Amino acid sequence: MASAATTALLIELLAAPKPGLVDRYRDLRELNVFRMSASAVTAYRWFLRAAVMGERRSRNAVGRCLLGAVDDVLSSQRGGNTHLGALLLLVPLCVAAGRLLRSRGGLSAEKLRRQAIEVVRTAGPGDAVGVFTAIRKARPGGLGRVPYLDVNDPETYEEIRRKRIGLLEALSAYRGRDMVADELVEGYPLTFEVCVPVVKRYLRSSRAIDVAVVNGLLSVMAARPDTHVVRRNGLHVARYVSDLARRALQLGGLASPSGRRFLERIDRYMRERDVRPGSSADVVDAALMVLLLTEGIRP
Repeated sequence: MASAATTALLIELLAAPKPGLVDRYRDLRELNVFRMSASAVTAYRWFLRAAVMGERRSRNAVGRCLLGAVDDVLSSQRGGNTHLGALLLLVPLCVAAGRLLRSRGGLSAEKLRRQAIEVVRTAGPGDAVGVFTAIRKARPGGLGRVPYLDVNDPETYEEIRRKRIGLLEALSAYRGRDMVADELVEGYPLTFEVCVPVVKRYLRSSRAIDVAVVNGLLSVMAARPDTHVVRRNGLHVARYVSDLARRALQLGGLASPSGRRFLERIDRYMRERDVRPGSSADVVDAALMVLLLTEGIRP
């Protein structure tokens, strides 16, 4: 389970060409393949611990493992926040997979999704405090201020403890503002309903991991405006990028010559303006983990 989570991060990192993101050929200003690889490998022991704690039904597994992973990721390289969104999605999946370890009938995507929803639903105040502390430490590119349960407000943590606010309720304060928070609150809809089917389909038709991952990324970008892009570049740019992703997919994406040429144009546009669909990439990480666990795919 931990290997699936770590491998998912590395496959998504290396897949190319990913518009606006780090891949095996191109860097971003503060991020490169070395820093992100170090980050992914460092997270392995926390994925392992999350799965073990899930199997043992330990309390506060999500909060403790996410906070530990963020601390280690930040200290493992000099690029700052590399994988916060992916960790937020992968740690509950590891806990869920651990809970299913002894279940009969094998591990299916449907079972994993149901259990992940239950993990988030039952995560308590300790988990909420751990998750919010990890988000605050990672200092993502601006979640925006919210009137209640703001991660940067010290009173938030006292409020969570005093009112016994669980993780689901705490994250609901960011619903509509952050794609990863929406995934957790709404039961991983983009992961399981959008990205997993697209990646699986292109793996079968093209037998090329680059095609499957890049087209999976485009499918998430097309499904809704990337909230990381919204925060950095504005809603109008995020909507335009979604439109570009839809047009790329209509041309076949990386699976066709015309789609590849259009992808090159998208990539130039995004890199010139430092547009980074990082939240969409986080969803791809989660989808890849699901497929590695449930479909036995191999890069």
